[in-house]
Amino acid sequence: MARSYFPSRRAVATLVCSLAVAVGVISGCGGTPGPAPAQVPGAVAVPAGALVKDGEITYCSDISAPPLTFFDASQKAVGAEIELGDALAAQLGVRPKWANTSFNGIIPALQARQCDAIISQLYIKPEREAVVDFVPYMYASNTLMVANGNTSIAGAEDLCGKRAAGQTGTTVVGYLTDQSTKCAAAGKPPIDIRQFTKDSDALQQLRLGLVDSYGTTLETAAYVQTQQPGTFQLVGEPFNRIKVGVATLKGGGTALHDAIATALATIRKDGTYAAILAKWNLTGDDIAVAG
Repeated sequence: MARSYFPSRRAVATLVCSLAVAVGVISGCGGTPGPAPAQVPGAVAVPAGALVKDGEITYCSDISAPPLTFFDASQKAVGAEIELGDALAAQLGVRPKWANTSFNGIIPALQARQCDAIISQLYIKPEREAVVDFVPYMYASNTLMVANGNTSIAGAEDLCGKRAAGQTGTTVVGYLTDQSTKCAAAGKPPIDIRQFTKDSDALQQLRLGLVDSYGTTLETAAYVQTQQPGTFQLVGEPFNRIKVGVATLKGGGTALHDAIATALATIRKDGTYAAILAKWNLTGDDIAVAG
């Protein structure tokens, strides 16, 4: 069983887009970015020559993963990462531009100077740190969901003897397996772990009341809650956190990297950062929370 696997960005996109179609609220699982916000004076200076085009920062992003990045019904790029990128641009005093880029080619696009930075839930991993510089801005996490109003489960420690669903091969299933071992060690019944090839099938089990809990990414859970308010609730603390960062060119992008780091510190201090995460139900992915 793979223990270090998070559902791929494309897999998450497939789930959330299918949910959107099912409830009829979004037509924008593709398209072209809308007009960028107007340029405003910034508090953080960007050194001359640090950007591909003066006065404009271009972000490479695979705009396909609600609630981080997606297209709304009017085909405008929206989401938590879009708002964070726009807020950083405002601090830099430049106009944000979003270049919709396939995720599997996103680092080569940066290296080819097709954009200035990547904001696209790019996990910070050693092999990536070897080729790009990162400014960490949030976590990607797993979480547990239960039916709204369920008071018998407050976290994983309450799953002993209960049914829990997850996608085969994910870190969620590994986490549940470890928790089940703890149940047995404490003389309690193990967790009845039910695995499914699709994350959406695992969610359906909870929706139908066939399991007591469902584990997924915090981002997917946040979007599900937005689309089906009052149906599910999160329990326990997010787990399996992986840092996500804004990527800039290795070495040659040091000036821009430092400016982005300063801009991020500014929007964290003034409350903009926290407000954006709260708006999209992603407070659990706050970079200030210990991983």
